[in-house]
Order: sequence, then structure tokens, then C-alpha cells
Amino acid sequence: MAHEITIREDGYAEMAFVGGTPWHGLGQELQADADMDAWRVAAGMDWTIEQAPVQYKVPTIHGAEPFGFCKYDGRFVQYRSDTGMPLSVVSERYKPVQPHEVLSFFDELVKEAGFRLHTAGTLFGGKRMWALAETGRFGEISKDDGVGGFLLLSTSADKSLATTARFTTVRVVCNNTLSLAARDKSDCVSFTHSRAFDHELIKRKLGTAVESFGAFMEMAQHLRKQRVTQDAASAFVRRLVLSNEQLVDPDYNYQKNRAYAKIINLFNGEARGAELVGDSKWGLLNAVTEYYDHHMPARTPDARLNNAWFGNGEANKEAMVNMLLAA
Repeated sequence: MAHEITIREDGYAEMAFVGGTPWHGLGQELQADADMDAWRVAAGMDWTIEQAPVQYKVPTIHGAEPFGFCKYDGRFVQYRSDTGMPLSVVSERYKPVQPHEVLSFFDELVKEAGFRLHTAGTLFGGKRMWALAETGRFGEISKDDGVGGFLLLSTSADKSLATTARFTTVRVVCNNTLSLAARDKSDCVSFTHSRAFDHELIKRKLGTAVESFGAFMEMAQHLRKQRVTQDAASAFVRRLVLSNEQLVDPDYNYQKNRAYAKIINLFNGEARGAELVGDSKWGLLNAVTEYYDHHMPARTPDARLNNAWFGNGEANKEAMVNMLLAA
């Protein structure tokens, strides 16, 4: 089975974790007190991004002697130091974030702020990298419905992602994830690869962003108190998953739409922890997050993870938060 998590030729998965084994057993388990050197090796992030000038071979033209190799000024191939595999072609302005920088960013936070690394690794052959840490924040929306606060740092070597640090929550009962910064982008620090990775900028921003966990809990408890009728839930989900053409087409049978049907079924009791939330807006939000985190069709579980954190899944979860709060 193909995986988005990077698998080396010898079968080594570039991912490390503490606690329960995730995503089909891929990766290396570490103890909670493992140091950054151990994380670097276990997560497969013990290589560097190197750059070489782009060159191209010009063939013989009209019987003349071949020109040989020519250099494309201002363009560089980024490649892995350990395998030589290419990652992307970039301009001379591109500032790569090294794999070890993703982990070393957490070193001070682990030592001084009580954070604890949870998972780290690479995707797509090293083109994307991430580390997820527990912040130590925890609260209950209602009895037995606990939520923990995490910090996700992600970046890319192929221009597909900016370097971003953002807080996210994990609902314990179902392992659903939802960004704390769904409405307030001030809680998300992001910058492009035209500037060097700035540890201090992110840490200064995080000084106030950690406190957003309290605001998230207030939002979740607010949604928990509000009931949603079947008609209202159906309308919310249709707005979320249907295209504009489908929404206005009187002949379109939205009930046969796979995403719509699954989310509604999750809301109506299939979702993990559904008995804790009932027919509330918080229950509907968790039906949406469970769909994108655990049920949305994908080639592999880690492809679904990539979408839930970085793709349409994250955007749609944010859209549902905004719809529910605006209603």
C-alpha cells in the first residue's frame, strides 16, 4: 500500500511518536522523555536540504556540435543530502527550513514551557515536514468529553506550504482535530520561504496564543448548549459539502451525496462520543471533524491526515465553525 508518510528504500518510515501506534503501525515509538537527537533519528529527519544549480543538456542542433550542459541562472534544485532525491526547483530567494529546525524549535518549549512532543515526521519523500506537541492544556466541554491543546509546526521543501505554527485541539473520545485559530488568525503564525525561519518571532507570538485555548473552550461550551434540528443540520451540511450548482439544482438528490450522507449519519449517532453531545451544534461540528479526520475517502490513512491538517479537510472544518457561530 502506498503511503504519504515517507518510506525509505529499506522500509524505514520517517515518523516518530509517543503513546499509541498511529496509522497502520508506521513509525518508531519513543519514550516521552526522549531528547531531540533521538527524535531526529526516529522521525527520519536526520538529513539536510541541499541546493545545486539547475543545469540542462542541449542536444545537437542541425548537425552542429552539442552545447553540452547549460546553467539556468537563479534557479536551484533542492535535494536530500542522504539520498540525492530532488524535492523542488526554487529561486535564489528561497530559504529552506531544515528538518532539524522543525524539531529544535520545540527544544526550548519542551524544557521550559512543559510541552511534550507527540508525533513528528515527513510526507511525500520529505517534501513536507511536521511536529506536533502537547501543550499541557486540557479541559472538558461536558462530563467525559475532554479536549487537549496541541501545537502543530509544519513546513515544506516544495513550496506547497508556508512555514506555519498553529494551535489545534484533539478531542480525546474520538481523536478529532480542530484548529484553535479557526476564527482568529492571530493565533496562527505563518511566513513564506522568502525569509529565514525565525524561532523568536514564532515564540513571541505563541506567548499570547497559548491563552486562546480558554477562548476555544468557551466557544465549544457555547456550541454544546445550542440544539440543532434535523432540518437545520441538513442545511448546514448541504452548504458545506455541495457545490453551488448542486445547491441550486432542484433535481439533484443531495441525500445520495456520500459526504452529506456520512456526516448526517455521524451526527445522528454514528460518531464516536455522540452520546456525550446529542443533537447540539458541538455534536454537528464533531460529526464534520470526524468525517474529515477518519472517514473521508483517501488512498491511505496518512493521505487523509495530510488533507485533514493541510488541505480541504482543515478548510471545511473551519467553514463549519464559522457557519455554526454565525447562525
